[in-house]
Amino acid sequence: MRDMIDECEQTAYSAGLAAGLAVALAEAPGITPPGRVAAVPTAALPAGWATTPASTVGHRMAGQEGISFATTDGHPGPADGQLTQFCAHLGAVRLGVTRRLLEWAVEYLSGRTVGGEPTIRKQLVLGVLADVQTAVEAARRSLRVSGTVPAAVLDVHDRVTTLDWEAAKLLGASGYVAGTPTRGAYVAQLTANCWLPREGVS
Repeated sequence: MRDMIDECEQTAYSAGLAAGLAVALAEAPGITPPGRVAAVPTAALPAGWATTPASTVGHRMAGQEGISFATTDGHPGPADGQLTQFCAHLGAVRLGVTRRLLEWAVEYLSGRTVGGEPTIRKQLVLGVLADVQTAVEAARRSLRVSGTVPAAVLDVHDRVTTLDWEAAKLLGASGYVAGTPTRGAYVAQLTANCWLPREGVS
């Protein structure tokens, strides 16, 4: 599993959310989400999937990230073990997306100044960046060690959502400009919400 964790993360980091999701899905043929909507890469749909106006849920930002939300009526539900493994791989995809966001935040803040000093040098900013980077490493370790434990995988996803928010806050309003990695992190969270099995959600 460790090799797939690394591959999913690196693909998402270098090529984006949709590419990383395609790698994760390729390792889980026939996988379906626990609910009625699946997030899938538009350009690399899994075998047996089709996205037509009648079978998709429209979402502009997801479409810009190459993600489609397809209804799953008629598809059988996943086996628990298969879904846990896939969600671990999806967690790695999200880590790659988070790294993209973090890298962009460093670049953006390096070009901004406050009081004549680059924003990136402010102690508070450096502290947040260091905390996020450290937490990414810890989340990766959790997936490698506990990627077959459903509760541990869910915990990683929850932590990644928090990390994305912490990184996005550093960017202020600029984080919501079209085309920034913040959009990818947001769509990655929506994608995870489709696939993660949570009690009381269907």
